[in-house]
Amino acid sequence: MEVAFERLINFVQNDFQVKAGASEEDVPGSNEWTRWQMNAYATVYNLCTKNEGKASGNTSQQILYQRSQAMIEKYLSDRVNKQVADKKGEELLRNVYTAWKHHLVVVRWGRFQFRYLDEYYTKNQNICSLRIMMLKCFQTAVYEKIKHDLCQVLLAEVQRERDGIEINRTYMQLVIQLFVEMGMDSNKIYEQDFEVHFLEETAKFYKRASAVWLNENGGNFTYLRRVEKALNEEHNRALSYLHRTSLENVINCVETELLTNYQMQVLEDPDAGTEALLMNNKTEDLGRMFTLFKRISKGLEPMSAILRDFIKKEGKEINKRFCDGDIDGNKYIDACLDLYDKYTAMFEVYFENCPIFHKARKEAYEVFINETLTPSKGESSGNKVTSSELLSNYCDNLMKNEKVDPDELEAKLHKIVCLFSNISDKDLFQEFYRKSMSKRLLVSKTDNDNERQLIAKLKIKMGAPYTSKLEGMIVDKTLSAETHSNFMDYCRANNIELKIEFSAQVLTTGFWPAFKIDNVNPPEILSNCMDLFKQFYDHKTQSRVLKWVHSLGTATVSSKFKKGQKEMLVSTYQACVLLLFNSKAVISAGEMSKELALALDEVKRTVHSLAFGKFAILKREGENKKKQIVEDDEFQVNEEFQHPTRKFKIPNVIKTVGDPVEKTDENRRHVIEACIVRVMKSRKQLSHLDLQTECIRQLSNYFKPDMKIIKKRIEDLIQRGYLERDEGDRNIYRYLA
Repeated sequence: MEVAFERLINFVQNDFQVKAGASEEDVPGSNEWTRWQMNAYATVYNLCTKNEGKASGNTSQQILYQRSQAMIEKYLSDRVNKQVADKKGEELLRNVYTAWKHHLVVVRWGRFQFRYLDEYYTKNQNICSLRIMMLKCFQTAVYEKIKHDLCQVLLAEVQRERDGIEINRTYMQLVIQLFVEMGMDSNKIYEQDFEVHFLEETAKFYKRASAVWLNENGGNFTYLRRVEKALNEEHNRALSYLHRTSLENVINCVETELLTNYQMQVLEDPDAGTEALLMNNKTEDLGRMFTLFKRISKGLEPMSAILRDFIKKEGKEINKRFCDGDIDGNKYIDACLDLYDKYTAMFEVYFENCPIFHKARKEAYEVFINETLTPSKGESSGNKVTSSELLSNYCDNLMKNEKVDPDELEAKLHKIVCLFSNISDKDLFQEFYRKSMSKRLLVSKTDNDNERQLIAKLKIKMGAPYTSKLEGMIVDKTLSAETHSNFMDYCRANNIELKIEFSAQVLTTGFWPAFKIDNVNPPEILSNCMDLFKQFYDHKTQSRVLKWVHSLGTATVSSKFKKGQKEMLVSTYQACVLLLFNSKAVISAGEMSKELALALDEVKRTVHSLAFGKFAILKREGENKKKQIVEDDEFQVNEEFQHPTRKFKIPNVIKTVGDPVEKTDENRRHVIEACIVRVMKSRKQLSHLDLQTECIRQLSNYFKPDMKIIKKRIEDLIQRGYLERDEGDRNIYRYLA
């Protein structure tokens, strides 16, 4: 056995010279070496299976194990210690590298030759394996004597590399692995003898470096580039020759010194901080800033807060431009959408669509987009408007645009819904949109498919109840076309010939905005058609009641003037007034009101549009120069009227019924009451604060409820017997079934 082991030692020392990545395949004379291996293994096997020494208490396995340890210790003491003793600097590094590499080969082949001993004796006796025994021998004989000096040499080499000097990373990797192996399957030795010192020196180095870099020309621009480079270098260094467990610790150390310790100084720098980069649209530098600060704990929160405040400032500037009259409502919404697009692109390209930045943008938009605006110029000068109304008007113009490209429309609608999601008064937008949509549908100035497209997006965002009325209006419009077709079939089947082209649109009261209902007595040519349609509809649907709404009806009236025949597109009221002149040449305003059973104020508005507007179809009798109409004023057709086109539209001044804001306030009262009852019905008993909080939570998706209104609705429900106060604590409410 001693001959075999000595031959192994001599082979490693004399024949196996320093070769990177040495393995069994690199051994010369492989046939001879294989025969020797087999003979050595057989010798060990024979020794381990004999029972020599059993009487004295020592087995052959124990003797073999002890002699193997003694040989390793002698080898290390006689040969290896001489290689590393009193060596310093790079010489120590080279010699330790050679000695440790040789020792690893000794361990590898020794474990193979004495495999039988390792598999049976060490396990049965619960003693160190051959590998651990050999490593402990190296630790005692060599490592403990050189560990401090060796650590200092390694740290010096790292410093040289950081200074830009090329070093031998192969040496570094293997020698640092020595610290790991000395832990005997634990990293404790590596961490306390090397890693802790490495991290201390790393922290000191980057503390000094950061102070220098921050004062260089270029400020944060240069600093962040240097930080990025340093992190990449340390990452590469750790992967190259440190233990894998050190990577996170090293990077954390560098991040602390270069980023955490200077976070606010860098982010708030007036020349190259987050706000300055946003102001100058330095997107690449912003991307670098994001990439670096996302590495540290809560590194993005201050950056997102600065972004939020900056977007808020930009939004308030848009508000100011609108209030100053520099932009109109459509351009205001365009500006808000463009700002939204700008940051959407930035988030996608440079911020990895990080949710914290989307949240910051939403918080900023929720501030400025929900401010009540008061324009100082233009048609709305002095009137307060909200983004809900402006966005609804924007949608109205978009839907009326027949030339819009389908793909462009799809993209635009997506942006509109994104902007809509930041509006707090979503119920107010719904009311404004419903009102404008009703007008578009009734005068056929929209594509129903486009309307459905936006409604579908709103439905996804807000749920089916939010869009149910809008969808109902589309259905009514579709059914009205079918009803008209059936009505014409009915007329043909009954040999009824209409004297005019007549079409009625049947609307469901619950879906559409409130329209002015009147009992107008239209001229006979029109009333005959209305009576016939009612007869047809009553026969078809007996459970429904028709109520005529003339305020949004339209008609085409043909008239012959001295300058030629003209076709005028007018409202139903205007048509009724004009048709009266078929039977009388001169009619007073009072007579018109009486003939048509129409309120005098409505007659005055209608006649004003026909006599004093852009199109003077009628003229007033007498010398009165004022445009104000009184009951006795008489009018006749203006035979001298002329217009360059044969067909034209005459505008009409229609008094709107139901202000969307007032209607929304009324609806909110009912919604708040329903919410209170719903909550109390499920909870049975709640404090005022808990009830108020729960109502705000449930309703905030549609609007921001006023706490005073909630309190008032609670009081009203108490008076009506839905709730009661607790006798012992008046701040507690109970539900009454």
